[in-house]
Amino acid sequence: MLLYQEIRNYIHALLKTDVIAAGHKLPSERELQQKFSSTRITVREALLRLEAEGLIFSQKRKGWFVTPKRLKWHPATKVNFYELAKQQGFVAQTTLVSVQQQAKLKICQALDAQTLYHLQRIRSLDNRAVMFEHIYCDAKRFADFHLHPLDTSITDIMAKQYATNIVNEQSIINVTVLPDEVSHLLEKNSGTPCLHVIRKRFDEHGLLVDYNIEYWLHNAIEMVVDGQ
Repeated sequence: MLLYQEIRNYIHALLKTDVIAAGHKLPSERELQQKFSSTRITVREALLRLEAEGLIFSQKRKGWFVTPKRLKWHPATKVNFYELAKQQGFVAQTTLVSVQQQAKLKICQALDAQTLYHLQRIRSLDNRAVMFEHIYCDAKRFADFHLHPLDTSITDIMAKQYATNIVNEQSIINVTVLPDEVSHLLEKNSGTPCLHVIRKRFDEHGLLVDYNIEYWLHNAIEMVVDGQ
């Protein structure tokens, strides 16, 4: 057995026996180096393997932690992030990074709009940042959108302020790594695995309401698909 595998198995045993509880910090890389008379590279290889398995996660300048339970998401159904989180015992938070109006984007054609609102937000569960999103919507249809509290539910704002109800969603999901700018915002290392989701949401008339591009930490979400 290679040394990095021995280190990986040691940490895995700690997790299986709940010696270190979900959300709690692992021994530092320096402590693991000393315990196994190893190099930082070998310790990091073991930790990255466990991270790829979804069992642990890192925070820049804070260390490594045991992954909490995951948010269960049904990609074939419409989603309200706050309601979904509450139903599963999470406290959801949203941070608005930026909002601006943009024109001459390729997405304008999909939304049949000349100018779009472009929102960038961070979504968190129990104070852990788990997703970064771009949201695009028609600036004419949602006039003065920027005047609303955009760190709350966009679905609720559209329904209550613009009489627009989301009734259907379409999601395209791929596995990739976080772009560098997203890694920085989520306080993750460059190259961290993630789920890349393109989500299109439609109203009762079948019209595209908004176009979302999301980057979910792969160990923060669990997809559930019910068969017919």
